[in-house]
Amino acid sequence: MAERSKTAILYARVSTRGQAEEELPIESQIEAGEKKIASLDAQLVKVFVDGGISGRDWQRSEFVAAMTYCSTFEIDYFVCWNTARFGRGRIDAAFYKRELRRGGTNVVYIAQDVDGASEDGWLFEGFYELMDESYSRTVSKDTRRSMMKNARDGYWNGGNVPFGFVAVADGKRKRLAILESEAAVVRQIFSRYLTGDGAKAVALSLNEEGLQMRGRPWSKTTVANILSSEVYTGYTVFNRRTHDRMPRPADEWIRTKSHPEIIEEATMEEVRRILNSRAPRQDTGSPHSTFAFTGLLRCSRCGQGFQSENATGRSKTYWYYNCRSAQKGTGCTHRRLPARDLDAWLIESILDRVLNPTVMREIAEEISTVKGRWAKERDERVTTLRKEQRAVDGRRSKLFDVLELHGRDAPNLADLTERLRALNAQAKDLERELTRVLTEAPPTTEIDPVEIDTLAELMRETVRSAAADGRVKRVREFFASFIDAIVVDDDEVDIRYQPERLLAIPGASTLAVRSKARWLPDLGSNQGPAD
Repeated sequence: MAERSKTAILYARVSTRGQAEEELPIESQIEAGEKKIASLDAQLVKVFVDGGISGRDWQRSEFVAAMTYCSTFEIDYFVCWNTARFGRGRIDAAFYKRELRRGGTNVVYIAQDVDGASEDGWLFEGFYELMDESYSRTVSKDTRRSMMKNARDGYWNGGNVPFGFVAVADGKRKRLAILESEAAVVRQIFSRYLTGDGAKAVALSLNEEGLQMRGRPWSKTTVANILSSEVYTGYTVFNRRTHDRMPRPADEWIRTKSHPEIIEEATMEEVRRILNSRAPRQDTGSPHSTFAFTGLLRCSRCGQGFQSENATGRSKTYWYYNCRSAQKGTGCTHRRLPARDLDAWLIESILDRVLNPTVMREIAEEISTVKGRWAKERDERVTTLRKEQRAVDGRRSKLFDVLELHGRDAPNLADLTERLRALNAQAKDLERELTRVLTEAPPTTEIDPVEIDTLAELMRETVRSAAADGRVKRVREFFASFIDAIVVDDDEVDIRYQPERLLAIPGASTLAVRSKARWLPDLGSNQGPAD
């Protein structure tokens, strides 16, 4: 069989539009790359180009695509202009080059004669990469200084224009100016919050009045972001993160007065004080670790989950479950259910109606029939998998015959190669699945009725004890092990669970038994809006 010709992909990059004029243009990188690939006696199969993206960003879309292409199609050469075009950052660059070399792909530079596989080449490549990273850090510092000066001079550094402002041209640069139609909404948000409304209540009221955020409904998060942003007091904040995107302490941030303010600083300070006072305290935990059924409750009307929310009264904070869609103001109606009352009632209801000896014995009887069905289904699955293996082997054999007969001159060679890879992957998947089925342990069916009664009572005692001690996370994890969802309607709940999971029988998870219990406590006026 003729020797396979070498293949190569070409990767080109410039950092920004401005730098594209100073650096080697994309077109020149591609032209030089084509010559380099020809000198390697290789065939160029694809070109990848990232424009206007920093080399310190390792999630560049075309770079990631080039890496994936090399591993998928077993490319011999990854060609780019130099180490800096591959990326800036010694550690990450070494990682990605190692991944390429593991797949049989060598990195080749157009402007640097470096053989990364040799001892001397490895040393020079590392030196170039360190220089690239040092340069990148210097550019980053210079850029930050330039941006700070630009902001102090009253100019906008670019990016998404904050709600309430508009970027207006001032020569070749831009300034932030107040957009009064939006600024009026910003002032309304701060005013409502100061009079006692929470971020969620503010969002709901704005949506009800038809005041959207640039075509989108308001949410608790978008309102909270505005309330906490110093951009509305005329400041631009720098140095929030390190060069590798890790957050810095707030006392290391740099604040620069850069544009007109919509909100006075005294007002912002008062809002910040209220935000801090309403933030969850460390000793109370988050809502997700405070209530037993977070993540299990579902709305019967829209299918969205129920999540906890709070309302602050004159002397205490009240917690409720409410439909997530209603909270976001996206269509569903509010049904605020007192969280602790619902937790207590649901726990006792599940203990009485599900975790009792009678139900557990019925589950055991159902499971006693599993073993016979399990063996029959396993044999059928093995027969099907082996039939599929024979079919895949037959298709692969035909492709090998074509490749052996025609070699490089085979018609549609690229398509044939891709189909062969897909068949190889399918064969491996079938082999893994067959191994899993053959080694799967059968379900245990010997269950003592006395043990079942003991197990049921132990479960009940454990749940009640954990709930009484405030260990609701353990209660929630236990219920989630057999409950798929608790659907809340106006006057009933539908608990959907898989009873076989209660006995933890290996292999019994293949059952699809659904049991339903419908009930709902009389919550009276507690189902109304929060105070």
